[in-house]
Amino acid sequence: MRKINVGSIVTYVMIIVFYPSFSSGMTLDNAIETIADKLHEKQVITGVYAGCWPPEYDFTGSIVGGMASAHELACNEGYLHSSELGGDSILFLSQGNFFGDETYALMLLSQNSTDPNDNKWRDALVGFYDNVENSEGGTKGYIENSSGSDPSTDVLYLAHYVLAAYYVNANDKQIWRQELVGRLSYVDDTSFYPVMALGAALWALSKTGPVDTNTPIEPTSGQSLPYWNTKKFSDLPTLLVSHQVQGDQANGAGSFYWQFTHTPESLYGYTEDAIFATLGLAAAYQAEPDANLYSAIVKARKALLNGVNPEGRVFESLSQEGVELSVYSGEMLEILVELISPGDVDGDGKVGLKDFDLICNHWGEGNCNQTCWCDHADINRNGQVDTPDLEIFCDNWLREEGY
Repeated sequence: MRKINVGSIVTYVMIIVFYPSFSSGMTLDNAIETIADKLHEKQVITGVYAGCWPPEYDFTGSIVGGMASAHELACNEGYLHSSELGGDSILFLSQGNFFGDETYALMLLSQNSTDPNDNKWRDALVGFYDNVENSEGGTKGYIENSSGSDPSTDVLYLAHYVLAAYYVNANDKQIWRQELVGRLSYVDDTSFYPVMALGAALWALSKTGPVDTNTPIEPTSGQSLPYWNTKKFSDLPTLLVSHQVQGDQANGAGSFYWQFTHTPESLYGYTEDAIFATLGLAAAYQAEPDANLYSAIVKARKALLNGVNPEGRVFESLSQEGVELSVYSGEMLEILVELISPGDVDGDGKVGLKDFDLICNHWGEGNCNQTCWCDHADINRNGQVDTPDLEIFCDNWLREEGY
């Protein structure tokens, strides 16, 4: 598990470019394709580092995850080839001992496979979790040995590990989840990424089990930090919304503070904070729809889209200032794909008659996993266009530019 402060260590290899803040006016599908095209263009395709994005060789997992997400939406063969080339690089360079973002990337590659239950990506994940479970010290020992001095960074990677562990139904999946909660209970404003860690934890917890009213945020042994006293799983969505920047903050509305304490000197508007916070809110909303979460997601979506350069470049800040990194682009793809509304079949940001036409045109078709989910008319992705897809469409009728 890496302990890397991205913003501080890569500046020696990346040029710092400053752009004025402006509204991109992009739709979700347009932003996704623009970013993915740029990443596809920058990928190394030959040599030892084929499949990587120079000079960010240590962050291939997050970028591959983004390209796999883009392919899931666009069914672009170029994106598929790019993500699979990156996946092959992960398998070769990691030799079976994966970082958290790499496990999540392999999970997405497996889901994109023509047979999600029988493919090399899934096999690699199963082998990884089995090896960890059977290693000296077991899963808990592996996590402990992989942890560093910053609990928020631990949380970021553990969130990815948890999602992939549940995907392959690893024997120790609950241990991974419990350790994620334990590391979260040690996060406060002395950590590198407090709000980002909160978002990542909520993302993983919401997708792998109940965010209930009884389970406290505390370690498996010892005591949590004061910030988490009396906090339960069910408090996390509201807590995360409380860290969103409101409309009276210039050039930052919809983004997130990076610290829990919002002093006049507090900084906000960082791209990764917004990405992982929105992933958390989106997952919580999917698990239990709530009007306040919906409103926060809509605001965050606007801020995220404004952070995408017309050329498909993504920067450290949503104001398009600071370091430009491919890892930001990969993570941005992951969240933008999550924000496509159910029922928005054509990806134009609206659920309307054009989407209904596509459903009608493909009505009754099967084997949709072979044809880009029947041009996305197979909304629930069960392999055919049928009544459940129409019900999802009707439930989201006229939803516009929202989540």
